[in-house]
Amino acid sequence: METENVWARLRLLREVSTQQQSAYLPLVQDAVQRIEAKRAQPGGDNLLEAAAAALVNWQLSLTEPDGGFTAGDVRFEGGHAQDSAHKIWRDAFAAAAPFLHDEAFVFRRIP
Repeated sequence: METENVWARLRLLREVSTQQQSAYLPLVQDAVQRIEAKRAQPGGDNLLEAAAAALVNWQLSLTEPDGGFTAGDVRFEGGHAQDSAHKIWRDAFAAAAPFLHDEAFVFRRIP
């Protein structure tokens, strides 16, 4: 996986300025390492990079307010950016799953 490819994917999911890019670099590097640590077989770099970008996007959405404002008697509750970012992460992780170690429950017979 290439960090620059993860950045390109992340820029598709959210606006990232040059200043933010340097601030978010540790998150991108951590996401790449987390995904690489789960890699089970070679290949699937595009899917793995998309999953790393989606993970960073979700992490960033958790630090942002979800929106909402009040104007007089009218109150608007913001969208669900965190839910959407989490769904994008789950979808990207599922797409990359064939290239990752399965961490699900395994039922085995004891000899």
